[in-house]
Amino acid sequence: MSEGGGGRSAFVVGAGILISRLVGLLRNTAFAYYFGAGAASDAYNAAFRIPNAVRNLLGEGTLSAAFVPVYSRLLGRGDEPAARAVANAVLGLLFVAVSALTVVGIAAAPWLTALLAAGFDEPTRELTTRLTRVLFPMTGVMVLSGWCLGIQNSHRRFFWSYASAAMWSIAQIALLLVGGPKAADMQQLALWLAWATLVGSALQVAVQLPEVLRLLGPLRPTLDRANEGVVQVLRNVAPVVTALGVVQISGLIDLQIASFLPSGAATNISYANTLALLPVSLFGVSVAAASLPEFSRESGNLALDALRERLRGGWQRILFYVVPSAVVFVVLGDYCVGVLYRAGRFGAEEQRIVHTVLAAYAMGMVSFGSVKLLGSAYYALQDYRTPLRASMLSITISAIAAVGIAVPLRASPYAAAGIALGSALGSYANLAVLARGLHRRLGALYTPTMWQGTRRIVIASMVAALVGATARQLHQAFAPTLHVRLAALPVLGAFGITYLVCAWFMGSAEAARWLRRAPRVPDRTAARR
Repeated sequence: MSEGGGGRSAFVVGAGILISRLVGLLRNTAFAYYFGAGAASDAYNAAFRIPNAVRNLLGEGTLSAAFVPVYSRLLGRGDEPAARAVANAVLGLLFVAVSALTVVGIAAAPWLTALLAAGFDEPTRELTTRLTRVLFPMTGVMVLSGWCLGIQNSHRRFFWSYASAAMWSIAQIALLLVGGPKAADMQQLALWLAWATLVGSALQVAVQLPEVLRLLGPLRPTLDRANEGVVQVLRNVAPVVTALGVVQISGLIDLQIASFLPSGAATNISYANTLALLPVSLFGVSVAAASLPEFSRESGNLALDALRERLRGGWQRILFYVVPSAVVFVVLGDYCVGVLYRAGRFGAEEQRIVHTVLAAYAMGMVSFGSVKLLGSAYYALQDYRTPLRASMLSITISAIAAVGIAVPLRASPYAAAGIALGSALGSYANLAVLARGLHRRLGALYTPTMWQGTRRIVIASMVAALVGATARQLHQAFAPTLHVRLAALPVLGAFGITYLVCAWFMGSAEAARWLRRAPRVPDRTAARR
């Protein structure tokens, strides 16, 4: 696949993620309208986090790292029967694993809640336990979705593998719109929403299966662990699950710390995290997901120079979008929060708190996005130990920083920002370890040309921030009573247009494509892409 093909694949992934994320944002808007930030919303978010950790442990992340490289390599060799046998064996083994974990999770829900949300009061813990039991079966369904995604991505069918997640959100939106006005209280609405979440996960798989059946043929799950490809997948699984387990432990530690903070802290973290991950998913995950199958096909031929060039092009593409996103979340994040959430039970105070948490997350967005890409390169090279060491260092720093910042401020509603800032600091440690390891194996990843491109991105972002801040002052001076949803369009629009124009003026080919103009000067970095 050419570099242009890699860019097109990333675009298709990004389009699928954009659809699912936009619908997800609408889901969060409806959630904020009916729940605001309080005990019931904290209980739902905590209950969702517990089974979701298992889903992330065995689902998309593990399958992408352990299964996709093996399956893609077999497809690249033209050995479709062997690839099909590996896929069916992995499916069967997943069924057994998630079925057992689901039963254990439902039975252990009270103890899991007591351990991971120890700071909740008794009624909130009881609600969290009930919701956890409803949501745990979602784990098995979503792991199947992750398996489907691995098949689709390996065959370069990127769009539906990611866009299908919109069905999960649509089910919840429908429940909130219909059930929200009818629920007797927030506890009842949270329980209804948990059931809608479970139904939505089944709808997501239902959308994926037709394409998977066309690619793979009839599903015949087996438990064949003797197959050479399956042996390799299972060998890969242990370090990948361990590395992802470290990441999930980090999230559960964040939940535990948040449970000791003022009511609504867990919900505010969820609101901010959803926004912060939007550009990371659109541009970091999309580039990484599109690159992994190609990395895997090429690394087998020791095409390290091609791998290095793909990393450089992908990294620069990620920075072009993630850097200005981080800047806008810090400088104008209250507009971003307000335009999505400001309605119903979500008021001005909630908007200020979530903006603070979002700004803290924004500090780590460059590393959040970059780690996805660099991690994919390690998985393609069959190196699972380095990402594990990087993740362990990351969780240690994140936990220490979160406790050190959030706990002393625990009486403040803004203490949740300490948890987000801890995540950002830990992520940079992760990035440092991954980048240093790849530098040793591939040579310099960051060339002088890339430094020029990065400098251009930073300068354009700073100029756009000044223009956006000026637009904010005009809004506050001349139309202070204008609702944030109406004011956000011109303010955020001024930032975005300024960024693209400045980047284009300094020679960015990526900005030129958005503006539909020829680049002002040759862009060597883009040429590599």
